Amino acid sequence: MNKTKKRLFIASNLFIFITTTIMVPITLIFGSIASQKDGGPFAYWQHIITFTILSNIFLGLVVGASAYIGFRCLKTKEELPKSLITWYLVAATSTMLTCLVVLFFLAPARAASGKDYFDMVLGPMFFLHFFNPILAAITLIFFADSHELTLKSRFLSLLPPAIYAIPYVINVVFLKTWPDFYGFTFGGQLIFLPFVFIALCLIVFTIASAISYCHNRKIALK
Repeated sequence: MNKTKKRLFIASNLFIFITTTIMVPITLIFGSIASQKDGGPFAYWQHIITFTILSNIFLGLVVGASAYIGFRCLKTKEELPKSLITWYLVAATSTMLTCLVVLFFLAPARAASGKDYFDMVLGPMFFLHFFNPILAAITLIFFADSHELTLKSRFLSLLPPAIYAIPYVINVVFLKTWPDFYGFTFGGQLIFLPFVFIALCLIVFTIASAISYCHNRKIALK
């Protein structure tokens, strides 16, 4: 990993870290464009329970650590740790899941109800729903080519959505304290939940595999 790539790795991670640090509080205080127009389904600060916010906070922590470790490695001329590359994949995959669900499920459903498709990728959500997830994937593929990603790394990417599914199901299905804000029950039809969970796991593994393939391919071409 040459100095130019290390510098780009550091710069990219600093950008994601700074924008996440700014956009998450803005969302929790002022809401997203879509929530401002819709007036719900809950108070803006309660967006902290959404996978969008949690996955971006996770990514923010990972990229913050990555920028620091990258700077240290630039000084010592060492390679990035293998464990860092693994956790970067997990975080990047989580936010890419958010990005794809928004672009191909939530935003189209919003448009189908007569609202504006682009409401979900405007304002702070431009970074949290779209730009930062894609930039994180690009950073991992092109600027972090120190270690290959393994099958184990791809399976670890299933952890965040699997862990999040536990409180989501408990609060949506059993306690009924959360609205089904992702629409995964399709209007309260709980029979769809297992199929949605399986589909999401397959999507997550596919995302992780695609990023891993491109990352490993880039290493092989060095």
